[in-house]
Amino acid sequence: MENKHQLTKIQKVALSCVTRWGEDKKTKNFSGKLGRFLCQLDTDKELGNMLLELVNKYNYYSKQKIVNIMSDFYQKIVYELRLEKSHTIYSRIEDDSKIDSSNSFLEEFKYVNDITNYYSHSIEKLSIDDIKKIKNIVFLDDIIGTGETVKSFFEKNIDKLKEVKCYIFCIELLEESKLLLESFFKKKNIECVIIYHNLHKKAFSERYIFHENWDENEKKLQKFERELWGKQSEFILGYRNCQAMISFFRNTPNNTISSFWFENKNWKGLFPREKEKPQFMISKKSNFRYNIKKLENLKNDKL
Repeated sequence: MENKHQLTKIQKVALSCVTRWGEDKKTKNFSGKLGRFLCQLDTDKELGNMLLELVNKYNYYSKQKIVNIMSDFYQKIVYELRLEKSHTIYSRIEDDSKIDSSNSFLEEFKYVNDITNYYSHSIEKLSIDDIKKIKNIVFLDDIIGTGETVKSFFEKNIDKLKEVKCYIFCIELLEESKLLLESFFKKKNIECVIIYHNLHKKAFSERYIFHENWDENEKKLQKFERELWGKQSEFILGYRNCQAMISFFRNTPNNTISSFWFENKNWKGLFPREKEKPQFMISKKSNFRYNIKKLENLKNDKL
């Protein structure tokens, strides 16, 4: 009888989630996926119920939902902010080492809203003279977790960005990051507005999801994730304790509580992070390990 009741509860949560998220390949047959995810806990019903409560507040963004948000963002730019088209450019909070999610988000935003490449530029490649002819720079990102990447980018380009009015549009923003960045912009005298689709709290914030024992629940999941990783990790409860509960159709950010994306032979997350990489990246990692081992052997030989 208890198992039947638990299954019904899983089905109710799954139905509620898919109703909010919409159905795609990651949420199809979600009730079964959720059931298998929780079954991994075996007899730990307390932890299972905790994860189920977290799933009930989880945000998953399908491609269609992101397209709708991008369209809403552009409507705000044109009709509410009334940014002058000829003096506005679109950019990303850059990491030139790879084409990251911020870059992908920007490209999709341009496609959805029919914005040509003439209006999209890398800030680092623009001169101060170029910047002085621009009034507004709109940055696009999917999630701002700790806020440190944004802060570092603005510090790196501060002389340019002080010359314009900046807008950051993001889908998910952590409360603590909002406060951090607003304080940073004020201190550095940078005119920047952050516009978000959803402002999220940390999962174990006081009386947010758990109206009692939230701190005990946090410690319990923290202990469980430490056992998953087999070590202390900066990804326990999400990168630097972000405690986010977010996945996008392309991937799950590492800010999300790692129980939902961690994967090894003993555990498979509900929304695992993509692990496939091109061969040159795998080769680099292998070569790095080989070189470290070689250095260790040389050191031992000398001893």
